[in-house]
Amino acid sequence: MLRITDARTGETVDAVRARRGLTRVEAHVERDDLSALRVLLVADVLARALELGGTPVVTVADPPAGLRARADALGIRRAEGERGGAGPALHVLVSAGGAPEDPGPEDPGPEGSGPAGSGPAAFGPAASGETVPGEAAGGETTAMDATTMDATSMGAASMAPASMGQAPTDPVPVDQNSVDQNSVDEDPVIPGLFTADPDGVRVEVAPVRGSADHSLLRMILLATPRRQPLDLAAADLDGASETLGRWRKAVAGWATRPSRPVPEHVRQELRAAWEDDLDVPAVLEALRRVEHAGDIPDGARFETYAYADRLLGLELTRDIGTQW
Repeated sequence: MLRITDARTGETVDAVRARRGLTRVEAHVERDDLSALRVLLVADVLARALELGGTPVVTVADPPAGLRARADALGIRRAEGERGGAGPALHVLVSAGGAPEDPGPEDPGPEGSGPAGSGPAAFGPAASGETVPGEAAGGETTAMDATTMDATSMGAASMAPASMGQAPTDPVPVDQNSVDQNSVDEDPVIPGLFTADPDGVRVEVAPVRGSADHSLLRMILLATPRRQPLDLAAADLDGASETLGRWRKAVAGWATRPSRPVPEHVRQELRAAWEDDLDVPAVLEALRRVEHAGDIPDGARFETYAYADRLLGLELTRDIGTQW
């Protein structure tokens, strides 16, 4: 079961109120900047993780139109619920944990690109001598044939469009007997969570500053722990680009090999990572180990990457069929 750190208490709690009970994941954003975009991304990945565990989820967000366009460019699924909804669902609010001291250069938007980072590498070097597997033996089922349909549609917006232009709901006076006073003092302007669901969970996301090509932003943001502030000027943008391109090329090659299931120990490792406070960087590390493991067949590598991409949304299967 997914457990997440509640920013109000600092404690790790269940992100599911009851087994297969509905959970509302709300992204609270007001500005159109990269920090708000990161909030939307964390909410998206959180919803994906809950769905992979069999929990029904309704996502809630009302971003400005410009931010919605940026989110579309990152493959962040559109919200399907509205603020203020009532009911038995556990309410998980994802919001910014603070503003950057220096906003840095203005982000160019979905079509822009920023300078390559010169800071410490966040992505390991490519394996030397890597080759893409050839065609599968005649008559055998390939990994691509055996995988599920949703493995080829990662990153596409599949949710109903979010409503635009609606004014935020006015905060409802807080019942002082139902909420810790410190929480009220810290969050006086965030509607919904403490009034509609005093037992709700708040997930905080650290700020982002700088600029980067939007084709790499999802990878960079996923590779950085969500509570760690991110300066894109120090990020390894070249490493992110190389890793993402290498993985997509490898997945396209593995898809032609005989199908094999995801090794059970690998599946457990992936789930343990994202169910432990949504540790997405650990998921990426697990994929790096699978990439170079000598005892995992190529068909199983393909299924592993397709499975993990249901959480990551990096379109790792995008290049299947483009090389032959």
